[in-house]
Amino acid sequence: METILTLICSLVVGAALGWAAWSMIRRFVLKWAQEEAAEILQEVKDEVEIADLERQERVQEIESEAWTKVEPDMLKAEERIEELQEKVDEKKQKADQLYSQERQKLVEHDREVKAQEEAIRQAEAALRAKRDATKERVRDFVNALNERLKTTSEEVKAQLIETMQGEARDRARRTIEIEEDDVKLHAEMRAKSILDVALNRFARPYCAERGIGSVNFPDANVRKLFCDPEGKNIKTLQEACGCDIIVEDGSDTVGVAGFDPVRRELTRRTLERVLKEKRNINPDFIRKIAENQKKELFRQIQRDGDAVAKELRLENMHPEVRQMMGSLRYRYSFTQNQYFHCAEVGWLCGLLASELDVDIRKARRSGLLHDIGKAMDHAMEGGHAVIGANFIQERKEDPEVVHNVRAHHFDEQPATDTAFLVIAADAISGARPGARRSTMESYNQKVNDLQDIARSFPGVTDSYVLSGGRELRVFVNGKKVDDHQALELSRKMAKRIEDECSYPGQIKVMIVRETLATESTMTHKAHA
Repeated sequence: METILTLICSLVVGAALGWAAWSMIRRFVLKWAQEEAAEILQEVKDEVEIADLERQERVQEIESEAWTKVEPDMLKAEERIEELQEKVDEKKQKADQLYSQERQKLVEHDREVKAQEEAIRQAEAALRAKRDATKERVRDFVNALNERLKTTSEEVKAQLIETMQGEARDRARRTIEIEEDDVKLHAEMRAKSILDVALNRFARPYCAERGIGSVNFPDANVRKLFCDPEGKNIKTLQEACGCDIIVEDGSDTVGVAGFDPVRRELTRRTLERVLKEKRNINPDFIRKIAENQKKELFRQIQRDGDAVAKELRLENMHPEVRQMMGSLRYRYSFTQNQYFHCAEVGWLCGLLASELDVDIRKARRSGLLHDIGKAMDHAMEGGHAVIGANFIQERKEDPEVVHNVRAHHFDEQPATDTAFLVIAADAISGARPGARRSTMESYNQKVNDLQDIARSFPGVTDSYVLSGGRELRVFVNGKKVDDHQALELSRKMAKRIEDECSYPGQIKVMIVRETLATESTMTHKAHA
């Protein structure tokens, strides 16, 4: 037991001695390390200081070498800078002197302006004073004059105004007379020149159509099939197409009567198709053919309307207006096809407008639409110009175009340049050679009307219509009508024809005075 305790105590004392020895060694090693580190740090500092000194010496050497190299250039640059500085100073001095001079001039100018303004104010004051004095003297003069003349200034002013107005009217009248003489001298020549240029430029193909062609029976068998005993075929065709069918005994031609030109064309087409059928002609077949032909005819009308609008390059035209223009393809006036007539007038209007610097598109549009009312005048009351104008007006057409259409037959007084061009183009298209032909009935009526008018005047012995209805030659009794009366008679006769007749073109009235001288020979006796 004691041995164990002694051993334990020895271990403890040994451990304490070991810990003390380790601590002393540790402190000694730490101190030695610190001293070593201090020496190393000092050596590094010394080396750094030496390197810094060497670097500074090297920098000084480099700077010295660089300065030695650039010193001459730097000296030259410094000399150049000094020279430039001297020049700058010199120019600045001159600029300062110039500025001082200009400012002095400006000051002097301001002083002069102020002096002139003062002089102007004084002059204005003097002028106002003189003006007031003048007004006062004028007022006194006017009062004295009014007292002497026993009148007032208002009456004098009214007299002066009246006198000046009279002189102005006289000058205006003389100017108007001169202008009218000049217009009368040159206007007709200028108009003929423009018409000549427009007609020479007009190269549209001629339309030879003269009306809806007649329909003939191909043979007696077809006539017998179509003209059934009960008349059902004819009645069905009339109901389907809306026109009257006329079949006369002994004639191979089928007559079509109706006011609507489109219905007449539909009837003609249906008849031609039906009469090609040589076996089975009955009411059901006729209705079917009529319905098919109606659809095809409406498509053709639409194509014709679109084609004429495209030909004249007219855009934004209402579909109903185009369709109505297409229906004019089957409308004739004095045997002239109105579809082609409207297209001609549109082109002629455009040509005339281009010569007169008028809107070409508006002129073409007005010319094309001018007779659109003829497609509806069979179903409406009134003239075709008014009917057509109202129709396109309801379709939002340009107001000027509506006016041009309404005024082309003077149902409304023309008020635009284009309206007069439409009138001129309409006359050109209708009056050119071969454009229109009169039917036998209308020609006979024209001849009778002209002869009745001629024979209604006293002194007329006979009358003749010549040159296809364009000349009326009247013979008068030379004992009752002298030369002066013959001239007056021709004027009255032409005026009455204008008022009572309505025919295209001009009619020439020629008066021929007859002087008959007769004498008889004496009877001679026969010698034996």
